[in-house]
Amino acid sequence: MTTYLLSKLRIKFPKANIFNAIPEAFTDLYSSSPYNVKTIGFSVFNWKSFLRLLKLPKIDIAFVPGDNRYGWTAFAIGAKWIVGHEGDRPKYKNWCFNELIPYPDNPESLSDIFSDLVEDNNKISFSKEDWLQPKFDKFELPSSDYVLFHVGCKSKLKSWDSENWKFLIKYFKNKNFNVAISCGPNESDILKFFDSENYDISFYPGNLNLCQMWELMKNAKLIISLDNGIAHLGKIIGTPTICLYGPASDILYGKGDFFKYSSFYPIIKKIECRNQNRIFKRDVKWIQTCERLYPSCSNPKCMKAINVEDVIKVVEKII
Repeated sequence: MTTYLLSKLRIKFPKANIFNAIPEAFTDLYSSSPYNVKTIGFSVFNWKSFLRLLKLPKIDIAFVPGDNRYGWTAFAIGAKWIVGHEGDRPKYKNWCFNELIPYPDNPESLSDIFSDLVEDNNKISFSKEDWLQPKFDKFELPSSDYVLFHVGCKSKLKSWDSENWKFLIKYFKNKNFNVAISCGPNESDILKFFDSENYDISFYPGNLNLCQMWELMKNAKLIISLDNGIAHLGKIIGTPTICLYGPASDILYGKGDFFKYSSFYPIIKKIECRNQNRIFKRDVKWIQTCERLYPSCSNPKCMKAINVEDVIKVVEKII
């Protein structure tokens, strides 16, 4: 979601040192230094990671996408100018900023919104050449042409019925495709729904790191994923990716301008309860999303409304 922002910064400041402070779990994805950016693992819960930021050269400009509490981190390491979006709550989050940009009045993807922090009228599109594949430890890939299902999700409200996945397995087997199924760490219980069936499937039960997932995704003919980070990584890798949207907005978390040429295919059904308009504690009128949590919503109509026929229609357009 911050890739567009990084690309605009590199164009605007071609000779600058650009540092990207992100959660430690994601840093390996940036080991190939896309846009010649130096990436640093950082967490507000790890004081040692804060020391890494203190050791950086003095920061001329800090850009804070998302939660404005990180503006105070930029302030603490001595950033001379801090830029973020207005409207975060409580108000003390915003006190350290030198410049606050309003959210757009018209629908945009989050990737495009983050890029608005940099004043630049150039329209840029993502190119795979800008982000080379990071190195990875070898592991066993499926032996022949395969489709990847990523069935893991942190929220129960984003899960899809296992019978739908099983139907798709049979569908692709009839098309002479093998199937690989993956999930994230601590999500392997999801895979128990497939154990009772005699399927010839390659399972990756949360045992791959993100660089290995890149390799698994790159070699797949097609990815079908719930709305999660793996689906959106598909925009970077370039493998055709079908994303099943439940509570979230396909506009806010979709392709936008920057990824408009990516092979990313959202499937979403119009649901009346996707009616909240909040993002990072900001109220934005045009946003239509749902931030309800389980069990306040125990019947996710948004995911139940998506059926296998919806997916197969998109599949047959792709392959």
